[in-house]
Amino acid sequence: MAIDRLPSGSFRGRLMINGQRYTATWPTEADARLWEIETRAAAAVRRRASSVTFAAYAANWLAGFLDDAPDRARFEAALEHRLLPVFGELQLLELLVADREEPHRQLVDAGGRGDDDATRECLELLLEDAIHELDAGTLGVRARAGSGGSGR
Repeated sequence: MAIDRLPSGSFRGRLMINGQRYTATWPTEADARLWEIETRAAAAVRRRASSVTFAAYAANWLAGFLDDAPDRARFEAALEHRLLPVFGELQLLELLVADREEPHRQLVDAGGRGDDDATRECLELLLEDAIHELDAGTLGVRARAGSGGSGR
């Protein structure tokens, strides 16, 4: 990390993390140092999250449902028969950064009923919960710890 004082009196921070270059300009040196900490933390979260497969996250996500939750059986069937065969081995992060309609197109391309209500609802809820966990910095941790994100 390098922090340079610019002629304007502001500070420029420069980082290189995993071959990716980050730069930002801040009004104070303290702001630049805080940016460095936040940027390094975000990179660590993404690195952890990139090792989580859709199948691993889905198993933990489904485990978050009560056994007698009304949607559990529908979502379990949707995962087993439609979603896991198509997305199971993919990195979850790939699906999270893809265009929102891309996973639905992949399901349709794989054949069967890719747009049935239970499959679509399950996929949307699962990805929504994963996005919240990614934003909170808990995605890689939760998927390995065995606690589902939805709590439904």
